[in-house]
Amino acid sequence: MISGKCGRRAVLLGIGTTAGALALGAHGQDDASASPPSDPLSPTPTSHTFPPQVTAPADPFRPLYHYAPASGNLADPNGLIFHQGEYHLFHQQDGTWAHAVSPDMMHWENLGTALEHDALGLAMSGSCVDDGANTSDLVPGGGLVAIYTSTQGGEAQSLAYSTDRGRSWTRYDGNPVIPNEGRKDFRDPKVFWHEPTTSWVMVVSLGDRIAVYRSGDLKSWTHASDFGEGKGSHAAVWECPDLFPIDDVSTGETRWVLTMSIGDNAETRGSTAQYFIGDFDGSTFFPEDDRVRFTDAGQDFYAAQTFEKVEGRRIWLGWMGNWAYPYSLPTEGWKNQMSIPREVTLTTRDGVRVMLQQPVKELDALRGQAQDIGGLSATDTTTQLGTGRSTELDLVLDVSHASDAWLSLCRGQVGDKLQEVRLGINPADGIFYLDRTDGGLATIPGRDGGTTQFALRREVAYQPVDGKVRLHVYIDQSSVEVFVDDGAPVGSFLVFNDHSAQEIALGAKGTATVVSGAVTPLAL
Repeated sequence: MISGKCGRRAVLLGIGTTAGALALGAHGQDDASASPPSDPLSPTPTSHTFPPQVTAPADPFRPLYHYAPASGNLADPNGLIFHQGEYHLFHQQDGTWAHAVSPDMMHWENLGTALEHDALGLAMSGSCVDDGANTSDLVPGGGLVAIYTSTQGGEAQSLAYSTDRGRSWTRYDGNPVIPNEGRKDFRDPKVFWHEPTTSWVMVVSLGDRIAVYRSGDLKSWTHASDFGEGKGSHAAVWECPDLFPIDDVSTGETRWVLTMSIGDNAETRGSTAQYFIGDFDGSTFFPEDDRVRFTDAGQDFYAAQTFEKVEGRRIWLGWMGNWAYPYSLPTEGWKNQMSIPREVTLTTRDGVRVMLQQPVKELDALRGQAQDIGGLSATDTTTQLGTGRSTELDLVLDVSHASDAWLSLCRGQVGDKLQEVRLGINPADGIFYLDRTDGGLATIPGRDGGTTQFALRREVAYQPVDGKVRLHVYIDQSSVEVFVDDGAPVGSFLVFNDHSAQEIALGAKGTATVVSGAVTPLAL
């Protein structure tokens, strides 16, 4: 979570080209708020037979397979852990920990509020561990321990624990376990067990850096090191860190990844996130290079955390939102959603390591009847590929004969305007882009009471190999997530096009051809 002009607590309560480098497109506020220029490639697309559009539901922007709250304001994921056969998802909701469980990360049961406000203030972001050995002496026989940020007297780190699979929680009577001691920003502890040094490790935000602490019992902590000075992007406050080992699938090496989110700022026109790759010895993180690596090429992926205790996989998800407009989206009675869960690994490209993100395999169970779109093409026009706002699109495109090629999603004529969101490749300029300048929403109320731009374009450096690109896309009513090639780059966008805009099309300047692919409806 972020401390901005109004202060982090106020926002929580609803008051007031290096590797992976991102760039905002040229569409500024004046451009996006004006009528869009006519597009010679946007007339009626080539006709094919596709299923009819669905009737607009009463809550048209509520996702079908992304987690969203029944009501209230969702923000950072907290305490992600697999415990006794259940995936536990806690999340920020007005300074409390809301709680849901799932057998498969798709079907969620809401368990209400796990951590309310107490005498130490809000229960801000944090993590959960399985203290099976009862190192804390709080959970005889084993149980869950939550480590979170309390706020009374300044941000500090506190504990709560559960011995009944997270159904009820007790605050530790010795809170806070790490007091504030005059710090301005001191929050979002992520804790894990480091087996080589038989110790609990905490990474926690200190504003412009990440601090590492160590403990044997979760109650007494010793500061070990700091990371961040002169490293990465410092466009705004650092928060919501995570630290975990994953494999480089191209070399077989295991490396450590340190991730953190970056608060709302003018440089990236909103909040964003970044990561570092290196080694960790239990006390200190050692980056292997000084590259700036952004986590997501889109606008709406923040505060991502990984699940603890998932055997053989490292899975994370993030809040699909942005601190430029945290709780002002045009939904009724509820705000925000999580991304789909993603499995993360590493690979090495041209001597540089990058993170790969792939949709988890559990999503496959949601598939309906796939429609083959192999062989369809567009030459200086658009060709319809399908319809749907709860849809998976997985295809390989040949863009070797195109100067620009794109997927047009959530597309349709709404009044006198064509609404669409584009995911595209400009091979000549070496760019992959996400563009919602012709979506259904131009501006939106901002976090500090003003107006912020919603209609924008994001770009990231990208070059297809042999003129071909794989685009794996998930559309879910008010969101689009795209995974390029083997999972890098990845882009996440909220979209609020009118629900009648259901078409999916391929567009090109020059010729783009679907080498292979399918459009598949998704449903729980």
